[in-house]
Amino acid sequence: MDWFSRLLGRKPNVAHFTWHCSRGEHTCARCRELDGTAWVPEADFKSPPLKAECTCPGGCKCKAIPTGLDEAWGQGNAEFIRKQGGVVTGKRMEKFFAG
Repeated sequence: MDWFSRLLGRKPNVAHFTWHCSRGEHTCARCRELDGTAWVPEADFKSPPLKAECTCPGGCKCKAIPTGLDEAWGQGNAEFIRKQGGVVTGKRMEKFFAG
């Protein structure tokens, strides 16, 4: 949630979410694989934490980081994700940002 929405106590309009894992030495392969994955709110995608597939000690500590419409650089990134089916891997997002 962006600072302005928090200040006003409003839920922001979310452009997309990004999967974030801690990337520590004990982070399991499945969590690392999903790190950076981006999806639009309407996508049929199970957001973190992982339940059955995670083997991290102590369980999955991954988070879904929202990017508000007022924080995203225009609609470009959310539209890119939509055109790719609503979910994009972290590697694909890196390529998109690199241009």
